[in-house]
Amino acid sequence: MPSGETRLRRPQFLTWDKAGAVSISRSLKLIALLAVAVMFIITFEQLTALRATMLAETTSQMARLGMVLAEQTSRAVDTADLVLRGMIDSYYRNPHALDETRETAKRRIIGLRQVEALELIAANGQVIISTQSALETRLPPMALALLARHESDPNVGVLLSEPFRDANGTWVTLLTRRMTDTAGNFNGIGAIWINLSYFEDFYGSVQLGDDGAILLHRRDGTVLARFPHNDQVVGASYADLPPFRDVLSKAQAGTLEMDSVLDNSRRILAIRALKSFPLAVNISVNKDPVLAGWRRHAWAFSLSMLVGSVVAVVLMFKLASRTEQVERLLANTTAARRVAEAANRDLTVQMEERQRAELALRNAQRLEAVGQLTGGVAHDFNNLLTVILGNIDLMQTNPAASIFTGRLTTMRSAAERGARLVSQLLAFSRRQPLLARAVDLSKLIEGMRPLLESAVGSQVSISIDLAPDVPPALVDQTQIELVILNLAINARDAMPGGGALRLELRKLELTTGRMPWAVRPNAEPGPELASGTYVRLRVTDTGTGMSPDVLGRAFEPYFTTKAQGAGSGLGLSQVYGVAHQSGGTARIETQLGRGTTIEVLLPKAQMEELASELSTDISPGTMEGTGEAYLLVVDDDTDVRVTTALLLRRMGYHVTEAASAGEALMALELDSNIELLLTDVVMPEVSGPELARKARLVRPDLPIVYFSGYADPEAIVGAIPISRLLRKPFRPAELVALIESALADSRADQVVPDAV
Repeated sequence: MPSGETRLRRPQFLTWDKAGAVSISRSLKLIALLAVAVMFIITFEQLTALRATMLAETTSQMARLGMVLAEQTSRAVDTADLVLRGMIDSYYRNPHALDETRETAKRRIIGLRQVEALELIAANGQVIISTQSALETRLPPMALALLARHESDPNVGVLLSEPFRDANGTWVTLLTRRMTDTAGNFNGIGAIWINLSYFEDFYGSVQLGDDGAILLHRRDGTVLARFPHNDQVVGASYADLPPFRDVLSKAQAGTLEMDSVLDNSRRILAIRALKSFPLAVNISVNKDPVLAGWRRHAWAFSLSMLVGSVVAVVLMFKLASRTEQVERLLANTTAARRVAEAANRDLTVQMEERQRAELALRNAQRLEAVGQLTGGVAHDFNNLLTVILGNIDLMQTNPAASIFTGRLTTMRSAAERGARLVSQLLAFSRRQPLLARAVDLSKLIEGMRPLLESAVGSQVSISIDLAPDVPPALVDQTQIELVILNLAINARDAMPGGGALRLELRKLELTTGRMPWAVRPNAEPGPELASGTYVRLRVTDTGTGMSPDVLGRAFEPYFTTKAQGAGSGLGLSQVYGVAHQSGGTARIETQLGRGTTIEVLLPKAQMEELASELSTDISPGTMEGTGEAYLLVVDDDTDVRVTTALLLRRMGYHVTEAASAGEALMALELDSNIELLLTDVVMPEVSGPELARKARLVRPDLPIVYFSGYADPEAIVGAIPISRLLRKPFRPAELVALIESALADSRADQVVPDAV
């Protein structure tokens, strides 16, 4: 019986073993199929996630770029609008001084490339004031349409016309504001002719690839400017497209995908509206190039997955004992995927670094081009200012002009301000540090009061407290003006419901090398400062204040608590940077809900800086020479040459004029009485230094004085040394001093050999 039971169990055992063997085979096949399916799913999910990540990163970058471009566009339009509002205020303050208002507006838009012209248009359609010539002031039809809209709707705010070409063929648009007197009566509109090519040039500095495009348009979908430029698009209306129908009608900004109406390509689009104007910036790129890298990765991943699946199935179908090899293969595949992902991350970092380097190179090239263009333009302005100041000097020496002394003084002051503006423009365009000089901040702040009141609006009251013993500060005047204006605008934004703004100026004696407070809270102590006298500027508001977390990051670049698109986060970092570069520092005192005080510390100007400033203060009426020397004046600009010669003759000199180097050399050969050569540095064909070299071949002892309207004439004429250089525009006393010094040195050189 036991023996029989044993024989019956063994077949069952064997049958179970065979069935088990078959079951294992099927299980292995099922596992292989499941493994292939899992690998397909994982690969699909990875590729899908990678695709979504790449699209999300592109969309996020475009949204950030759109915010920056919208911010810069808003600043450009806001600057133009600020000048227009200033022009309207000036008109209402003195409606009879139209010429003065016009000239003031012209001066303010000289450096604004985005502004073609400013105009005030009466309610009857007549032009009251225009910065354009008579032929250019013919109103386009859309100006009258905008006038009618402002008259019919007092609450319409700012309006923008459709784009059109001006008399020079440039695409422009009109931005208008309603003019209302104190009684609420409609008096007309103020209009800005905005140069749309300025924005296309600005957008052109952004690298978006061959298929990228940047548009500036009205919120209703009318395109004003496009880079790359396309005449078929400018002026067209796309109000029915999703960006305008689905985004701008509901929000200030958004991103989406859509088919292009130009080439039917699928594009990724980011749109952002300007806060203060009915404008929006639209950035789009072709979706296909964005996904080109993803497609390459998809092929690589798919191929790896296919190879791995085949190997896994073959190994699992051969023998169960090869499972360890399959596991090692899967481990190797996982490691290979990780290596590929790490390589992908490294490649992404390298691409980002390359993009930053290319952007820096483009900015450098653009600034270099601006510097070269500005140098030539400023040279011409210096020549014009030389003629203007020279003729003012001539008129002031005329007894019959004494009744115009006040006006001549005003004209001189305006021309000298123009000369300083040209000098600052040259320094900035050449990317050199701006000149630090002794600046009377008390006088500067008082002069900025109208601008500050206009910037902060009527809801904010301004009080200025200037101590009488504040010394001049050693700082760049242009930079400190921007600092004060930035602080005022930040204070205004911190007081949305209105409030009080206080500017306080004091002298501070610092006896320790380290300030007793930290520049940033919860950070290292403040920077080392030399002991001595400093000028302390405090700007206080009654706004919302800052929390400790915000205060700790307030000076960080690009950090801002404003709504998205309302600020770039560079204002306070610029304030700290200017103070630090000037040899001082800045700090913040704040309390949440009770206001903020920003304190800027600037070094006092030393005696040598004050002496340098005072030494240039020569009386404009000094027009007496010390002898009757014979001078040769050479300048290719007729107006400059004639004016300079007339000034010298009034001073008692005998003057011979020459318009070129050839005429000058001929005059030297014919007239042996000439004692000194006064020549422009940069002239056509033969430069001033080259003329001097040729002249001294004939007259070795001839003294030479140069004058030039360029900021750096030595860089233009080359390595030829230049001494006794007088920069245009110059004052008569400066010209006399340099001429007499050259004559005295020449006569001394001639006397010394005889004495020996």
